Amino acid sequence: MSKEILNKTLQDKILRFIKNNVKNLTFLLILLTLTLFAYFFYNEAQKKNEIKLSEQYTLSTIQFKEKNIDESKKLLENIINKSHKFYSPLALYFIIDNNLETDSSKIINFFDKILSINSIDQENIDLIKIKKAIFLFSLGNEELIIKTVNPIINSESIWRNMAIKLVSDYFLSKDQKIKANEYIQLLNNKIEK
Repeated sequence: MSKEILNKTLQDKILRFIKNNVKNLTFLLILLTLTLFAYFFYNEAQKKNEIKLSEQYTLSTIQFKEKNIDESKKLLENIINKSHKFYSPLALYFIIDNNLETDSSKIINFFDKILSINSIDQENIDLIKIKKAIFLFSLGNEELIIKTVNPIINSESIWRNMAIKLVSDYFLSKDQKIKANEYIQLLNNKIEK
């Protein structure tokens, strides 16, 4: 008997709560529905964007093969400006590998734009910095090379040894053996630990 009374009291409390908070519960339900709708809409938009960038990249390579260099370059620059974590770096590497851009300051700006993409993880950012430093070799800008790879050298990145070797090789190519040895010593100290 007491269980029946307890159940009846509990049911009454629940019904009273629902009646008193109908507006709030309705608002909460609508808000939850809209949030789920927005989430799925956003995901679908991201997928469509991925497909569009993929198609643009493919079209740019086709344009390149068909000797429509300006059109290919325009498409690739557009992809870089979209700041996509995968296709933007890929587009830049295509430009560099195929010598589509001769203005080195523009290429450096492309690198900087890509390095500012927040969705790229740190190890890939470090790899892109290494590639930027390799590009900078041809310019011979020692200060910019060092500035680019120093954050990697002073970190625990998997690219640390590569960055040290890269700077060492740069100094050896410039016949600056003392500076090269300083970086080689950094590399040796890390290996000994």
